[in-house]
Amino acid sequence: MYSKILVPISAKNLEIRARAVLLHALALNPETNKILLLYVTEPISGLVGGQSHAQLKREQEEEGRVFLHTAINTIGERSFAVRIEEGTVAETIVRVAHEEKSDLIIMFTDGRDSLQDALLGSITERVLRLSDIALLAIRH
Repeated sequence: MYSKILVPISAKNLEIRARAVLLHALALNPETNKILLLYVTEPISGLVGGQSHAQLKREQEEEGRVFLHTAINTIGERSFAVRIEEGTVAETIVRVAHEEKSDLIIMFTDGRDSLQDALLGSITERVLRLSDIALLAIRH
């Protein structure tokens, strides 16, 4: 059994992806307080300052809370630890996994979706290259 599982949640095909990864996470550790759901927001440009920056940050965090709540509801009302972070997705996932002392990251993958993925690799591939933490890639 894994002691702390990190599950990054993205908005793309949210219900399908969230259900798949959360069911696997629960199978590996049924204690929901040992599963951390992470939503990563895009970095806000340094050109945006003051109240506009604060407003954009609040809007992104609210969007993240909605996505996390929707993800949790795909498997019924449960209480998971959640975290919303701003940053580059793959790097932020690895950083949070280390900060939280996670021993497993579970991510959904459906292969390459775009030219950028073909050139740079998918987010899952980037996390695999950047991290020394076990990664379980779920394909649906």
